[in-house]
Amino acid sequence: MVRNQTTMHQRPFYHSWFFLVPLALVFALFVRSAYASFVKKQHADIERERYEEQLSDLERKKADLQAKIEHLETDRGLEDELRTRFDVVREGETVIRIIEEE
Repeated sequence: MVRNQTTMHQRPFYHSWFFLVPLALVFALFVRSAYASFVKKQHADIERERYEEQLSDLERKKADLQAKIEHLETDRGLEDELRTRFDVVREGETVIRIIEEE
């Protein structure tokens, strides 16, 4: 009977340090990997926002260039561009330049 009482008062194996320390290490590894995944997700979200801003800027530039191309495809647009870039006039027109004195 004495032998039976001593075995009943022993702690189970999962309450011993030989089980709890490795279990704590495994738990720490899981926490570390979860934190690393969280940090990577934050960086990915920041990069995604940056690329979305760049995409919206490029789309605005594309729309602006498309509008300029459409304007240049008309006779009036081509004429306006030639007049502004090369100071060209039509036959019979004269050019007057006003120079301000300082």
